Amino acid sequence: MSLDLTLESGEEIRFLNKIRTTIKQLSKQCRFTTRELEIALLIYYKLLKDEIDEGGSKTPQYISRQHFTTVFSTMFGISDRETLRRMYAALDKGATSYVTMETWVKTLSLFLRGSFEEKIKYCFKVYDLQGDGVITREHMMLLMRSVFIKHQVEDVEEAVKEFVDILLHRMDIDRDGAISFQDYQETVRAIPELLECFGQALPDRFHVYAFSRTFLDRVRKF
Repeated sequence: MSLDLTLESGEEIRFLNKIRTTIKQLSKQCRFTTRELEIALLIYYKLLKDEIDEGGSKTPQYISRQHFTTVFSTMFGISDRETLRRMYAALDKGATSYVTMETWVKTLSLFLRGSFEEKIKYCFKVYDLQGDGVITREHMMLLMRSVFIKHQVEDVEEAVKEFVDILLHRMDIDRDGAISFQDYQETVRAIPELLECFGQALPDRFHVYAFSRTFLDRVRKF
């Protein structure tokens, strides 16, 4: 997909005036300045314009998750479908097939400006497959199996079992055989390197840096 985000200045102004109330509401839910927020929403609008609905006759109201998948791959280098499925579930609990402006802004805010605590809460949601506040041993096995297969590790099952045993011993603070949010939070605060211990949940630093430079350059020109 093209990331040419050029819009005619008059069209930018009309769009921003149209969503002025939305901008005020979202400014309280993200870590962007007003100008940065406006640019984030202009990017959303441009992506929306690039996406033609199935009828091919009009621009849809929201970015589809399918289009969002392409955005993730291009902007953040994440293309694995299972990883994206878990990320979507953590970013937007709704079962919709589209991505709203609110979800878009919160996603960019988290990836580009999110605090460590915000990322801890988000990553736990990515790994909490049942959404019940607990990462069970079975879920750990599923998550780690995907990681080891992706890296073509020989004797996957044995490697996964050993790694899960190590993580359980280190992270299961209350020794109940599973990892609660409190277990995960306390462990990751002490050892930040374990933030993504169950697989990728955030874009890597290279893609965040590359997109940040493009994003901030757009803000300066705006």
